[in-house]
Amino acid sequence: MMIRYRIVNKKRFISFIMISIIFLLSIIFLFFQNNRVYSSTYKENYIVIKIIQGDTLWNIAMEYKPEGYDIRKMVFEIIEYNDIENVNIHPGDLIKVPIRYNPE
Repeated sequence: MMIRYRIVNKKRFISFIMISIIFLLSIIFLFFQNNRVYSSTYKENYIVIKIIQGDTLWNIAMEYKPEGYDIRKMVFEIIEYNDIENVNIHPGDLIKVPIRYNPE
């Protein structure tokens, strides 16, 4: 025997469906939102460098990375920290370089 349901109040039913969809979409949005969380040492310990002719992100990362730290990771952090969209930097630009310390 199959149970059949009847919608008594159409407005109430549609309101329930809409609220349920909005609730589910907001939950999904919260889980897939791209949040970046940085420690306080990451955002506060940096030096500002003025780019001169011939500077590259790779050279800057080599100069300021701690010993044993991955150069690619340092370049990536400089790009992320400064919201650089491409790797082209020009003389006169000011960039922030995060200071990293050797873990002991």
